[in-house]
Amino acid sequence: MTDVLRETMLRQAGVGKDPMVLTESLLAQGQAGSARQVLETLLKQSPNRPDAWFALGVAHTAANELKEAAKAFRRAIQLQPGHPPGYVHLGNTYLRLGRAGQALETYDEGLKHRPQDPLLHFNRGIALRQTGDIDGAIAEYKTAIAQHPPYFQAYFSLGNAHRDQGDKAAAEAAYRKAVEIEPRFADGHANLAGLLAEREDYPAAIDSCRSVLALVPGHIHALRNLSLCLYRTGHHGESAEIAMLGLKVAPDETMLHYTVGEALYGLVRDGQAERARTLAETWRQAHSGNAIAQHMAAAILDEPAPARAGDDYVRETFDRFASDFEQVLGGLGYRVPERLCAAAHAALGERAANLTILDAGCGTGLCAPHLKPLARRLVGVDLSGGMLEKARARGLYDSLHEAELGAFLAADRDRYDLAIAADVFCYFGELGSSFRALAGRMVHGGLLGFTVEAMQGPTPAAGYRLGPTGRYQHDADYVRRELQAAGYETVRWDDTEGRVEMGQPVPCFMILARRT
Repeated sequence: MTDVLRETMLRQAGVGKDPMVLTESLLAQGQAGSARQVLETLLKQSPNRPDAWFALGVAHTAANELKEAAKAFRRAIQLQPGHPPGYVHLGNTYLRLGRAGQALETYDEGLKHRPQDPLLHFNRGIALRQTGDIDGAIAEYKTAIAQHPPYFQAYFSLGNAHRDQGDKAAAEAAYRKAVEIEPRFADGHANLAGLLAEREDYPAAIDSCRSVLALVPGHIHALRNLSLCLYRTGHHGESAEIAMLGLKVAPDETMLHYTVGEALYGLVRDGQAERARTLAETWRQAHSGNAIAQHMAAAILDEPAPARAGDDYVRETFDRFASDFEQVLGGLGYRVPERLCAAAHAALGERAANLTILDAGCGTGLCAPHLKPLARRLVGVDLSGGMLEKARARGLYDSLHEAELGAFLAADRDRYDLAIAADVFCYFGELGSSFRALAGRMVHGGLLGFTVEAMQGPTPAAGYRLGPTGRYQHDADYVRRELQAAGYETVRWDDTEGRVEMGQPVPCFMILARRT
């Protein structure tokens, strides 16, 4: 603000004119600091004006000065006890400060003066939901609606609360009522779309997402849901394009990066490899600092493969999927841990007891229930802290280590009778260094069990390639050569299937090798 304008405003405040209209204009223009100056000058002359204190609270809130805002709202309430907006704004400020108890007390005080005020009941519901009292929140939202039937925001929050309880039918009904009352309510359409996607009604979810984007083209939740629904319905190219639009709004949105990668892989499987490569190059150039974009784009572009996936890519991938990793794998027909551990048990025969065992790339600990009965000591290592939290919760490991496998083995002093690497080497291209590092920590006669994805198509000179899924494929002869060079003899080799992906089985090798 210029000095001339400031002097003009202050002069207005000092000559007896009410500057509240000016304050409202400044707040509407986002000039909270200027509004605050006008109000502070006014309150020095007229300290008992509740409207000025209330507006000062609004100005402080706009500047994220929450403690100062609370003081101003409290003073407004003291001067005008029956004014509901004062209680609403003070309670909301307490919520933003993380003080839900004080927020509830404030709303309750307001309801003593205005027991039928829908806004107070609505905000009381918000506070109760934050404290985990979902039943109480639902009751408050319904009360607000009863007092003001067109209250579409209350229907929206009612839908969120029902969704918290897992009552998706009630949530859908509430969201539909919200957008019926206010068809231009973008968030209502977005949450409805998310719910429809969860129940796999993808066409209806797509329609809802498009309704959102017609209102708010950059609505990130709608872009995310639309890209996912398009992917699930086989529209891989459009899915990738929508996800990339979402990344212009939220460049670090991990889920959108994964959707792009999966959609591009879908395009390759659809026989549209050239379109996939064009999109992959655009994606990579736009996100040069993102590990997921760089790794997956290289896979789609079929470039010469790096020796292994980068630590950042692996960490981000598995941290992202840690919460629902096992559920996702369950839907892919994944049975590698039990099959690999059972094969190792059979190969060990009478030796299968009182062993020191390394679960290399242990993830959430899917191998642990099968390994623990054989173990004197069970050690797990993984690069993903999110995965290790799940593994730790099993209570089966004697020690867990968050580290890259090679770095862990270089520092480790244990000697292992058995090492298991279930679906670990699909993130390694070159295998010889890992085989040697493991051999260096194993007893003579120790057993290494692992899986790799089988090579599809012509074998490159390196003996491995980075496939369009972002996982490595390995040639059988290459694996055998590297095992022999590292001092192992192969005791079992199974051509099998690791999982089902896009309806197709993924060929893999399940291998047991003994340290000579």
